[in-house]
Amino acid sequence: AILGGNVTVGGSGYSEFQQYIESGKMKAIAVTAGQRVKGIDKIPTLKEQGIDVEIGNWRGVYGAPGITPAQRDALTDMIVKATKSKAWQDALVKNNWTPALLTGKAFDEFVDRDFSGLRATMVRAGMV
Repeated sequence: AILGGNVTVGGSGYSEFQQYIESGKMKAIAVTAGQRVKGIDKIPTLKEQGIDVEIGNWRGVYGAPGITPAQRDALTDMIVKATKSKAWQDALVKNNWTPALLTGKAFDEFVDRDFSGLRATMVRAGMV
């Protein structure tokens, strides 16, 4: 939509827009991290520009409804093991991702807090 001129601004993780920013087809306005991100530290944060908003771009792994606690534990163990692999470590560097592994109750609570904060931000911005 941005490249086609249908909208003037959009948001996503840096790695999704990186090739367009580097080629000059898009201009990075800000990152939503609390502080500048290593590797792309020429892009200011929203907070630096006087906008008191911090939004992380995270991913989660979810299981189907009805999985057993043992199945959840096995899936969690596989994900934790994958985050220790060389391939994952290389992806963190390549994509300028910040590792932030959470599992179980800590992950559940994070998702609830993050969605609540995002909704509050969208209400303040008049989007909801």
